[in-house]
Amino acid sequence: MNLRVISDLHLSPDSDQNNELFLAFLEDAFQQQDEVLIAGDLFHLWFGWSDLTFPYQKKMIQRMRELSSAGLTLHYVEGNRDFGIERYRSSIFATVSASLMEMQWGAHRIFIVHGDLINKKDKQYRFWRKVSKNPVSFFLLDHLPSSFLLRMASRIESGMKKTNQKYRMEFPEKACRDFSASCFAEGADIVIVGHFHEERISQENQGRKDVLFYSLPGWEHGFRYLVIPRGDEQPYFKDHGR
Repeated sequence: MNLRVISDLHLSPDSDQNNELFLAFLEDAFQQQDEVLIAGDLFHLWFGWSDLTFPYQKKMIQRMRELSSAGLTLHYVEGNRDFGIERYRSSIFATVSASLMEMQWGAHRIFIVHGDLINKKDKQYRFWRKVSKNPVSFFLLDHLPSSFLLRMASRIESGMKKTNQKYRMEFPEKACRDFSASCFAEGADIVIVGHFHEERISQENQGRKDVLFYSLPGWEHGFRYLVIPRGDEQPYFKDHGR
């Protein structure tokens, strides 16, 4: 049994092939008795409220629910395009985290975040996150008409694509080093981040053990995911279907 970790699929109404590949990926994980951890941004935009589900998402959400009921263990760490996914705990996901998830996998202590808050210089985004993810905004999502909210959300999401280009052009190496160092100080053996759509691996020795850092690729880079064995074998990236 392995843990498969993916991130930033950004599935949408225009990504039919990727949508089907994702379902095939889950089917394969189920057959192999692997667990799956999604480190955020599964969809281009995802709300945990059933009446705020886009039509194209319904088939995938239903299949995740069926596979979970059949025995596939799924975990989720919310990304910047996810809102209220905690509502799918138990019905789909065994565990859900809105920020940092800690997991014991075999002998490994793993810390996983989406990564959108790692770069502290990105003040524009950090302000947007505070505005969009708080009790007041979630109250509005509970009470405003769903048709209005979906239209508004689509417009906001389209506008977000054009903002903060400065912080999307380069991988924040120092911020990731600082973040992983803080996790290692807390006892992590493996630190995993998504968000940056860039596959990276680094290893360093701390005291008597080696610690590992992984940045996950987006699925536009060949449908790759991270495999973490339960035993002593080192984690590795793999292409889905190979």
